[in-house]
Order: sequence, then C-alpha cells, then structure tokens
Amino acid sequence: MQTLATMIERVLPRLPRAAMAVVLLVLTLGAVLPAFTSLPPVDRDEARFAQATKQMVASGDPIDIRFQDGPRYQKPIGIYWLQAVALKAVGAAADTTIWKYRLVSLVAVLLSVLLTARIGAVFGGPGVGLAAGLLLAGVFLTTAEAHLATTDAALLAAVLLAQAALARLYLAARAGGFARGSFPAPGRGLLVLFWGGLAASVLLKGPVGPLVVGTTVAALALMHRRAGWLGALKPLAGGIGFLIVVLPWFVAITIHSGGAFWAQSVGHDLIAKVGSAQESHGAPPGSYLALLWLTFFPASVPLALSIPALWRGRGLPGIAFAAAWVVPSWIVFEASPTKLMHYTLPLYPALALAVALVWGGVVERGMARWQWAVGGLLAAVPVAVLIGAAGYAVTLGAWPVLPFVLALAVFGLGAALTRVALRQRRAVAALVGLWLMGAAFGAGLLLMLARVPALWPAPAMLALAQPTPVCPVRPIVTAFDEPSLVFLSPGPVRGGDSTAMADALAGNRCTVAVVADTGAFQAEAVAKGLTPVVLGQVRGMDLGRGKMAAFTVYALP
Repeated sequence: MQTLATMIERVLPRLPRAAMAVVLLVLTLGAVLPAFTSLPPVDRDEARFAQATKQMVASGDPIDIRFQDGPRYQKPIGIYWLQAVALKAVGAAADTTIWKYRLVSLVAVLLSVLLTARIGAVFGGPGVGLAAGLLLAGVFLTTAEAHLATTDAALLAAVLLAQAALARLYLAARAGGFARGSFPAPGRGLLVLFWGGLAASVLLKGPVGPLVVGTTVAALALMHRRAGWLGALKPLAGGIGFLIVVLPWFVAITIHSGGAFWAQSVGHDLIAKVGSAQESHGAPPGSYLALLWLTFFPASVPLALSIPALWRGRGLPGIAFAAAWVVPSWIVFEASPTKLMHYTLPLYPALALAVALVWGGVVERGMARWQWAVGGLLAAVPVAVLIGAAGYAVTLGAWPVLPFVLALAVFGLGAALTRVALRQRRAVAALVGLWLMGAAFGAGLLLMLARVPALWPAPAMLALAQPTPVCPVRPIVTAFDEPSLVFLSPGPVRGGDSTAMADALAGNRCTVAVVADTGAFQAEAVAKGLTPVVLGQVRGMDLGRGKMAAFTVYALP
C-alpha cells in the first residue's frame, strides 16, 4: 500500500489536464457502471419519467407529456427531450430497456465531475481541480442518481454550467476590486455557458436551478457589498436569450393544456411541496445536514476532517464562493416541509470545491486523534448500511453474497490505502482511497438491491402474463399500482378493484388480473359466471402502500 500511495501521489498531480480529465471520467464510470443495467426500473418516479418518454417517442409529440391516458405536468419538458435523444443515439425506438433512459443521467454525472474539477482549477489550479473532481466522483448520492432516469443528475450538470461561468467572473472581478473596467469582460462563450445552463435548468426542473444560482449571486453581492460587477453578465441580452430558449415550449404547453400545466406543476407540485410535506416526505429542519454524512460519503470524511481548516480559510475566494453557493440554498431546502435526499445534490460540488482547496494543507499538517476517530466513525456508517441491506435482503429470501463480499473487500482496500496515504501525508492518494471506498459502498449496495426480486415484483408478474398464440396481447388489470409495471409491460395496463378485474376478464378473455384481495375477486368472478385459474403468486414491495404485499395472478383458461 505504501508503494501504491507513493506512485499515485507522484503520477496523478503531474498529469496534463486532458489526462486528468480522462482519469476522472474512468473513476466516475468505475463508480456508476456497476448495476447500471441490472437494476430494474425503480418505482415510482423513474418509471414514470421513462414511461412518459416512451409515450412521447411513440406518439411523435414533442410538446405534451403523458403518462398513460393522463397528463404528467409535474416537471417541464427537458428530461423527456434528452431521454428521447438518448434513445435515438443508441439506435432504439421507445422500448422497455431502462438503462437506455438512464444514459442522460450517466452522461450528466460525468459532465458534473469534469465541471466541478474545472471550477476547482479556476480557484486553485489543476491540483485543486483534480481533488474536487475526485471528491465528487465517488459520492454516494451522485452514484445513485446516475442510476435513475430522472431529472436530478441532469439538473446538477445544468447548474454547474452556470456556476462554472459565474466562478470565472467572480474571481476576475474580485481580483480587480469589483470596480467597473478593472477586470476583463467575460467572453461570449462564458455568457452562453451561464445563461444556457440557467435555461436548461428551468426546462429540466423549473425554479430549482435559478434558486441555486440566484442565491449564489445574491450572497456574493451581499458578502462584498458590491453588485455592479454582475453587470458583466449582460442581464438584458442574456435574459432575452434565456427567454428565447425557455419560452417557446412553455407557451406551447400552456396553449395545448389550456393552462392545466401551470395548475399541476405550480399549484399541485411546487406550492404543495413548499406549503406542506407532500407524499409523506416530510422531515424536520436539519434533516439534510444529518443525512449529509452518508449521502456525501466518502467526501463527507475529508469534509469533517477539514472543518477547522475551512473556517481558517473562509476568506479565500474559492471558499467564499462555495459558501455563497451552499448556505442560502441549504437554508431554503431545510425550511421546506417536503424533503427528499436528492434535493440538495446541486450543492454538493460546492462542498467538494471547498474541501479541495484546503485538503492538501490538512493532510500535510497530519491527522490529530480526533480526526482519526471522526474519520473511522464516518467510515463505519456505510459499512453498517451494507450489512443492514444484506440482512434485509436475506429476510426477503435473497442471498446477494457475491456483491456483499466484494463490496466489503474493496471497501477495506480503499480504507487501507486511505490510512496509509494519510500517515504518509499524501493528499491525492488519500482521495483515491476514499473514492475506492465510495465506489465499493454505492456499487455494492445497488448490486445487492438489484438481486432482491421481492423489491421488484413487476418483472415476476409479467413473467406470469406471457403472451400466447391465442393471446398475443395480454391486457393487465392490477391492484399493483406501480409505474414500473406500466413501463415494462408490452400491453396495456390499468388499475382496478375486484369488480373492474372481473369485468375486464369477462370483456376480454386474454386479460390478466393481478389481484391483492383474492376473496373479493373470486366472488365477483363467480357472480359473472367466470372460472379464472391461478397463473402464479408474487410477493413483493408495493410502494403505493409502503409495505410488502402478496399478489395472485389470474387468467381465464
């Protein structure tokens, strides 16, 4: 391990920037590719996004967003366009191969790591950029979002585009004392990056991107009591360009939906989340801070070890920029009654930036006893999660032995490399060891979950509802009200109670009923003169009810 740590420290910081970028891409792929194709569609949001994209591609309508027969107006159009492009890029029509829809998130995470490294290089040179990229490359929440065909990874990349441009402007303006004409005006490319990233964030997730970028701008202006330098962003011309990109679809969907888009996206989704805990996702203020030490792992370890150094370096331009980026938005997210752990993801690159700026000095100074204790405690948390997940899998009838053992083994190697590197005071090698620990945790956890059939009942249901020569199309009426079944099924799927299921079988002999209450269904079937047979039983997680449930699959003989 000592030889490996020495070699890493000698080679990586001396690489050309292009080679550093390649290393970051390879390490990020190493963290996110395990389970990328094997993890089934995750209920509920991922399956809803993927199904809506599938329907958009099938219909050829790039304006409206539909989930089955109803509108899906919770989020704007951006993610559906990007997923449709990804499908065409891999030569696929809309199909049920979920990893193809996840390609957008994978590419967005790769881009986010490179942009984080770029921002780090702006404030501290290539070495700090490499450290910032390494810190983000193995973060658990980043890895998890790369596996989901949702908006959050793409939003992260869009926010980073704008923040990368803002970082360049801020550093130049600060060096010139924020006086007009004392720093070079940003070029057209930088302005396109800022306003384009902002526009993309709006098309992806509405006001979240402008919230993060806007509060950063406001905090920087208040921090230095100077706002004139922000005129270099050309707000008039940039704002017009922003509207040119954003307005056409919003106008089109307003006309197409008769205003229903705004009622659902703003009235039902946004205001409901701000006003109360939506969909039982409530948590008290401070919850994100408590979760940070796991969701930001392994970067949470150097973050904790660097807290005194961060305070001492609070006047550094990069740390000031990171604080303006994190603090106001974090307060807003903590104050919101609705909390989901991915909401704070756009703030994680700022934490990585701040840590990267001081990490070299922290390691060079040597680890105090309290730092070893805190680092060991934080490293024990993901190990406990892995053990708990393995135990839970066993209770559900699965034995994911191989991913569990491999995850612990790789985690141990990473911990050993990190320990040796810290003792040798080799900062970059320690970050590589931490990345290995993070990759082992994220990949191991996801690979284990992918091997627990009870968590993914939809494939088992569809295996029982296979088409036959007599019934090439098998409509499904189901009590399992989860979007993954809709996405994976080659035929139509609709929900219904026992009466609706019996009516569906009476109306179409090829129908398959997925039943939760067998007694009520059988009574309805007998009343209609039907004699359905049992194709099989499936026990699995019903997220709609938040518990494990048993389902019986029926069809007519």
